[in-house]
Amino acid sequence: MFDFGGVAIRTVTALFAGLLAVSPAAAQQSVVRSYEALAQEIGQAWMVHSGGRCLGIMPNHVAQQGAVLSLLREGRAGLRADTAEIIDLGDDIAIVRVEGNLAQDCGRTLGSLSRQVEHHLRNSGLGALRTINGDGTVRHLPVTVVDDDGETFLRIRPNLDSERIQRGDSGSLLMVNGQVVGMLLSVDARVGVGKVMRVDTLLDKVEARLHEIRTVQTKPAAVRSGMWKISGWNVDSTGVSHTTATLTGPGTDGFWSAHVPAWPAVLELDGPQSIRAVRGVEFTSSPEVDAKLLPAQVQVLTSIKPGSSAWRSVATEILTYHDGKARIDFLPVRALKLRIEIYSSQDAGDAVALGRLQVIE
Repeated sequence: MFDFGGVAIRTVTALFAGLLAVSPAAAQQSVVRSYEALAQEIGQAWMVHSGGRCLGIMPNHVAQQGAVLSLLREGRAGLRADTAEIIDLGDDIAIVRVEGNLAQDCGRTLGSLSRQVEHHLRNSGLGALRTINGDGTVRHLPVTVVDDDGETFLRIRPNLDSERIQRGDSGSLLMVNGQVVGMLLSVDARVGVGKVMRVDTLLDKVEARLHEIRTVQTKPAAVRSGMWKISGWNVDSTGVSHTTATLTGPGTDGFWSAHVPAWPAVLELDGPQSIRAVRGVEFTSSPEVDAKLLPAQVQVLTSIKPGSSAWRSVATEILTYHDGKARIDFLPVRALKLRIEIYSSQDAGDAVALGRLQVIE
């Protein structure tokens, strides 16, 4: 211990190589982005699952920065999700239900996560902020714990004066001895000190609210009978009004559009809870969609295994649109999931757009 401006200092330093000794399963994270500026990282989310739901734990001020936010999970797979429901827990903490293929690999169960804090701090283990960059890679910032109130909050600062806790780091996990001990909520830019909620307090708050929700039997919205729903995608939509949810939404207003840095653009759909006999897919434009952006070469694949990559190709066609519609028909095939691979748009550029997508049974 030593004094630094009247604040007790607990030094948590080590060689930088040691900071990389982090359990990916326990610390599975996503970078949070706004559809208004996808290149900008607005925060971080800790991914967990509970009661069949994929949840992101993040600062509430991050969760409130858009009607729908985009999450990109760490790693090369590029798993994505959109926020679907936000629950404010107070103390600038929120849990967010997400939808997308990220939910297929959503970290550990909430109850299996360690809540130890004192043990790791007492042993002065490794200290680092673990953050996900905009490309899914992991960044570690060596830090020192400068205060612990013993109940709710820790305070940290970077080990090097040349390092700063950055905008977009809110929600990063504080790792000590390779274990999560807290989540960064904010930083005092004047002195460079970050405010961290202890993991024991954080998870207790999350579990308490989820228990309340289960008590009143609040459940995810049921999928309507016969309705197929977008469950995964590999490209970013161009805006919050043009997300993949539009493709299977009600009515005819709105459309999906995306920038495609590398073809194919992939869409995955889940059926209504049981294996169905599928015989086609219909692609519908919208008055707002430039015809040059409509899908052109398309492959349709099916699977009867949930959460599986065992896809079977059933049709490949170059679409021709009549009165704004194109359709791929094939012999009836049993399917629980569908995968639509779009290999080009009509003008073979780097963008694609579509009004509605309907699975024909």
